Amino acid sequence: MKIDEKKLKDANVDKEKLKKMKEKVKKDYEGKSEDELMEELKKISQKIDNKDKILKKLKPLLNKKQQEKLDKISKQLNK
Repeated sequence: MKIDEKKLKDANVDKEKLKKMKEKVKKDYEGKSEDELMEELKKISQKIDNKDKILKKLKPLLNKKQQEKLDKISKQLNK
């Protein structure tokens, strides 16, 4: 995913932290099925208190299709 520099600055997100996180996620989760990833997200999301705030900050950085996917995932995590 290409990072939009203006959106990143507007969201006050540290570009280097985002890059490191992206590399770690790729290393840890590349090649897993969507079902495996969803189960992993469910486990992780239970440990995050401010996930709605994080998602609200992340969403503007995504394109329309990515935002729709994020909304779908968010709904599944909140079940």
